[in-house]
Amino acid sequence: MNKFSHLFEPRSIAVVGVSDDVARPGSQVVRALLKNGYSGKIFPVNPKYEQFDGMKCYGSVAEIEEDVDLVVIGVPAKGVLPVVEMAAEKRVPFALILSGGFRESGPEGVERERKMLEIARGSGMRIVGPNCLGFANIHANVYAAFGSITREPKLKPGSVSLVTQSGGFGYSIALACEAAGIGFRHVIATGNESDIDAVQLIDALIDDDETKIILAYIEGTRDGRALLDVGQRAMARGKPLLLWKAGVTEQGARAAASHTASMTSSYDYYSAAFKQSGIVEIREIDQAVDYLKALEGGKYPSGGGVAVMGVSGGSAIVFADAGEPAGLSLCELTEKTQASLQAVIPNIGAVHNPIDLTAGYFSAGNRANLETAVRATLEDPNVHAVCVNIATTGKAGSVVAAEVLGEIAGSSEKPIVVFSSAPAGQIGEALAVFARSNIPVLPSPSRAAGALAMLANYRQARARVERATASSASRQAAAPSEVFPRNAQGASLSEADAKAILAAAGIPVSNDVIVSGVEEAVVFDRMTAPLVVKIVSPDIAHKTEVGGVKVGIRTRAELEAAIAEVLENARQKAPAARISGVLVTEMIQGGFELIAGVVNDEVFGPVVAVGAGGIYAELLGDTTCRLAPFDEVTAREMLDELKCRRILDGVRGKPALDVEAATRALAALSQFAWESRHQVGEVDINPLFVLPNGVVAADAVIIPRGNTTSQPVSGDPS
Repeated sequence: MNKFSHLFEPRSIAVVGVSDDVARPGSQVVRALLKNGYSGKIFPVNPKYEQFDGMKCYGSVAEIEEDVDLVVIGVPAKGVLPVVEMAAEKRVPFALILSGGFRESGPEGVERERKMLEIARGSGMRIVGPNCLGFANIHANVYAAFGSITREPKLKPGSVSLVTQSGGFGYSIALACEAAGIGFRHVIATGNESDIDAVQLIDALIDDDETKIILAYIEGTRDGRALLDVGQRAMARGKPLLLWKAGVTEQGARAAASHTASMTSSYDYYSAAFKQSGIVEIREIDQAVDYLKALEGGKYPSGGGVAVMGVSGGSAIVFADAGEPAGLSLCELTEKTQASLQAVIPNIGAVHNPIDLTAGYFSAGNRANLETAVRATLEDPNVHAVCVNIATTGKAGSVVAAEVLGEIAGSSEKPIVVFSSAPAGQIGEALAVFARSNIPVLPSPSRAAGALAMLANYRQARARVERATASSASRQAAAPSEVFPRNAQGASLSEADAKAILAAAGIPVSNDVIVSGVEEAVVFDRMTAPLVVKIVSPDIAHKTEVGGVKVGIRTRAELEAAIAEVLENARQKAPAARISGVLVTEMIQGGFELIAGVVNDEVFGPVVAVGAGGIYAELLGDTTCRLAPFDEVTAREMLDELKCRRILDGVRGKPALDVEAATRALAALSQFAWESRHQVGEVDINPLFVLPNGVVAADAVIIPRGNTTSQPVSGDPS
């Protein structure tokens, strides 16, 4: 947090907009600072007052004789710019602007925000906000905030830092965590993010020694590549990053745009970034609470094998139902483990998984047996984690369970989670013991399963991200390539040119020949029928719509007729189009059709997508994507995510298809997309045939990215 140290641990704060009206943001800020014991200097500012809450009140920021680390501005929008100008002249390094009325409010607000940034950048001042609730450094008692952040209950100190674009909803998440006993380091509401944004703050928190886990709520980001980078950096530093991406539906995205004018992008691209960086996605407040409690233990199962033991058979069933779709399984216990359990579990119980300890097992007189049973289960090599269902067990039994499990947890690297439905008021002592031992207690078996699945997935993601990050570094270092001539502003490529470029990039393409007319139909003699004929024109994107495609050609006479027909159709239906000739290509038979392509997104840069093609394209809606560039292992993961994946292994007597060739083609496409990112807007390979031996791009389109003078995409180092 070094670059933001004077923001979050300011030695002095000027608060502009204090008033006798206790509801005014400025007044709330000063009183929150005083109430929470802020140790630095406070300078209230309002020309109407000589004093405020017993302190000297200044007429303006310029009148403050001492240095100011942070100016908090809580005046109406029209009064913000003069304050920013004075703060800039005084060389105040940071401004927190609580006021609304900027780009979220319309054209006038957009211009006001532009001028504000221009002033700030002229002096090097950094801005949080506008249109935000502020922030709180819980450890240092810095409550530069108003509204819900300043009200009871006061958050307890802890190791979780929260960054949120929505102050109100973000603090709802914080309150739910507080109720579950989770403590905080920082709570930061970023609002419009005209300057400092959530991703920059997450990046800074990664370097904050007191922050162990980062929780974020975002509606959008200006730079998807930066989000990818901070996710990978957090993973490398061993700091889990939990992120709630709102606005994933069309209506949600519109609401986000009107809320803080956030730049949104396809949710699929965010999802790809999460997978490639190890960011843990959350979609519910309960998930945030459960995952944080589970992560505080710092233990990650090495696999999906879970042993469930307890006094409620129904709880075990519910756990299994929730765990299996998430990748968990009730593993088979070894004979040695079952023999150990047999010695300490009543005959009416069960020593297979799930383990039925029988009613009343959690008791003071049974402490030794419980310890033996849990230790034996944890020592089983097939068991990677344990869920103990104490269910409705009361105060005394819950305390016994907590003390035994707490002692065992200290010497085991395998995570333990507990399901308890007993009222917190009844088992408070046990909950305190569990908390000290970093054993999460969750109110339902399905939530316990979700927490363990997250821990297992996080461990897998860590290994995956480490490998992919190392591979990506060399791929990203490749020099940009030129696809379109520098003087060809906005030019399109014909199919033949597009396929030639993709072939040079390492993507196999069909065997094609371009002819100018019927007189060149002699090419039939050196090609293998059946053939396909297509019009070649950079101005005709959809050739079938103009009658520019003929398929199934088996004789030279048919080829001559087809060439003549597509040329005439193009002249009649697209008279202004430039005709470069006719493409004659060998028709691909057999195999399976995929669609592969690239979109150069303004937030995430080049994104590669692949999905089921042919008749399955619209029927299944079966696609997945990743941010380019990536390696063949990542490409294989993409194919494995598709619903159509099993078809590639061969079905109903058909041969297995060349999945490895498909992964090579996708990785090559991703590298091409990255190297040509300054020029290429879209690539469409439809279809990409996966054959028993190899793959073939049968058709391709490359569309320019606006023009060749476009600015670098998000994440470019240039």
